[in-house]
Amino acid sequence: MMERSTRTHVVFLGGPGVRYEESLPPEPLRLWIAVRWRIRSERPSDLRIVPDGCMDIIRGDVIGSFSGHEVARLEPGVDYEGLRFHPGGFPALFGVPASELVGLRVPLGDLAPGRPDLLRLAREAVPPDPLGPASAAARDVRALARECGYSERQLRRRVLAATGHSPKRMARIGRMQRLLKAGRGESWARAAVDHGFYDEAHMAADVRELTGATPHALMSVFFLGGAACAA
Repeated sequence: MMERSTRTHVVFLGGPGVRYEESLPPEPLRLWIAVRWRIRSERPSDLRIVPDGCMDIIRGDVIGSFSGHEVARLEPGVDYEGLRFHPGGFPALFGVPASELVGLRVPLGDLAPGRPDLLRLAREAVPPDPLGPASAAARDVRALARECGYSERQLRRRVLAATGHSPKRMARIGRMQRLLKAGRGESWARAAVDHGFYDEAHMAADVRELTGATPHALMSVFFLGGAACAA
C-alpha cells in the first residue's frame, strides 16, 4: 500500500485545473524509488516538464532523464501515473547506466524481460551512487571532487552512469530546481545571488536553456510546487 507523500518530489509546473499527487513507495523500495505520482486534468492543457535528474517508469516504459524541457498534452478525465526514481535509483536497481537512456522512452521489457519483481530486485540491488544527488546539490563541482577524493574524470564517469548527465549539468539542474521551488522572494536579483548565479541575467539565461522559459515567465503562467529532486 502506498503512503501519501508530505511534499512533492520535484518542481511541478501545472496550470489551473491540473491536479498532481504523490505517494511514497513501500519502505523496501524507498532507497531507489522516490514516489509514485498521478496527474489528472480537468481540461485540455499543456504541462511543461523540466529536467530533474530522475528517471521514471510510465505505462510500462522507462523514461530516461531529460536533458531539456518537453511539453506534454494532458487530456481531461485521463489519469497519468508513473514511478519516479531517485537520481541513480533506476541504474542501481536494474543495472542499466542512465547515460544509455537519456532522452529516450524504452519498453521496460527490453531492459528487464518479463514482469520484474521490484521487491526482489531491491533485495539484490546495490544502493544508488550517492554522487548523483551530491552533484545536484553542489555549487562547485571541483570542490565536490576534492571532498570525495576523486579526480574530475572519475567523478564525471560515475555521475554520468548514475544520472546520464555530467556533474556540471546536474549541478545546474539542481540549482534550477531549488530556484523554482523557492520562487522570486524579495526580488529575482536577490534570488539569483542566493542560488549561486552571477547575476539576474545569468539566472534568466541558464533557466531558459534548461526549461525553455525564464523564471519570471514560469511564475506568471504556472503554479510552482515541490522540492528539488536531488537537493
